Amino acid sequence: MCFLRFLAQARGTLGRHLAEASPVAWAAAPDVSGRKLHLVMGNESCDLDSAVSAVTLAFVYAASSGARLCTYTEHSSPGLPVENRGGPLVCEMWDCRARVALPRRYSPGSGPGCERYSRGPPCKPWAPNVTEILDHRPLEDSSPSFKQLPTLCQLDIDASVGSCATLVAQRYLAEDQPRSTSVAQLLHATIVLDTINFAPAAKRYGPKDEAMVQKLESELNRKDAQRSSLFDELVAARADISKLTLTEVLRKDMKVLQTDRQVVPLAGMPILVRDFVEKSGAEKAVREFGVESNLLVILGMYVSPADGQVQRDLALISLSGQGQFVQRVQQALMESNDPKLELRPHEVDTRFMGGCFLRQHNVQATRKHILPIVKRALLEWEADHACDCDEVYFFKEKPQLGLS
Repeated sequence: MCFLRFLAQARGTLGRHLAEASPVAWAAAPDVSGRKLHLVMGNESCDLDSAVSAVTLAFVYAASSGARLCTYTEHSSPGLPVENRGGPLVCEMWDCRARVALPRRYSPGSGPGCERYSRGPPCKPWAPNVTEILDHRPLEDSSPSFKQLPTLCQLDIDASVGSCATLVAQRYLAEDQPRSTSVAQLLHATIVLDTINFAPAAKRYGPKDEAMVQKLESELNRKDAQRSSLFDELVAARADISKLTLTEVLRKDMKVLQTDRQVVPLAGMPILVRDFVEKSGAEKAVREFGVESNLLVILGMYVSPADGQVQRDLALISLSGQGQFVQRVQQALMESNDPKLELRPHEVDTRFMGGCFLRQHNVQATRKHILPIVKRALLEWEADHACDCDEVYFFKEKPQLGLS
């Protein structure tokens, strides 16, 4: 099967079956006996790993089963008023698209419904229909979406790998067919980028990542020495935010942490937060990004193009001025021992929006390590500040309290 032909067919199938991008419309669609549409989705933050994993996994499924599949990647976040704006935000995805000569019209499409997920927990409306999940990040078994998964849903979760594309590559390479140079190039580039080109200091990879890259390089007739130039080009593409607004930079790679009382966006940026806040219009962008949220967590990472050294920092900002709330989360991050983040104040202090800005000296710790720490702090804060009243009364009008 030709990869480009598959992308065209998948996009056409999506257009024919889904009149509008709405889970409600999908559920209301007539049931045509014997016809089933499989949808492979990325997560809510469509980075390179998510987009490539969804597209290539769908290709493998379609070629092996003959089923009609389409892909769906999105750049919106449930619970936050963020527009769906996937395309230009994923700078490295468009670099890979150009590298393997994929026309823009064959880029990942959009639409509702799902059968399989290549990354992350499913969106709540589609959770009961999910048959399989692949990811390299642990799922939150306490989330409402997780609880709605069918009993027979297969979970392929492997935290030992640095990229979900490694799990897809395993399936791709396990069979003689299908074979596509474009698919091999996409998977190879994604793994190299996600593992920071197997840098020992970053420790973002495992044995499976190395094995899959070596097999893909064998298939592509490439040598180890070529990885460095590929990695440098991909890092440059990801860090090129010249065509993005500052708000889009924050939305470019974000996750959403949600509790019963809090919605907290976690933004990941290809530059240090300390450098971002110095840009003109940064405060306006932060306010647009965090509208209706009490706390914003912003994570910055900079990879030096000269020697590949990684730098990380983070910021905690409360738009509602809840200083004690910020201090509670900061304390949890500072005191964490699993892993120890080694957070210290920046050498030059900043008063930007009254936030907390810290340099992260343990560069091996990523967002998947930081997110659960923040969530535990949120839950503890909510428990300590819960209303201890047995009953709460609401008055439409101010009650008249007289002395009698």
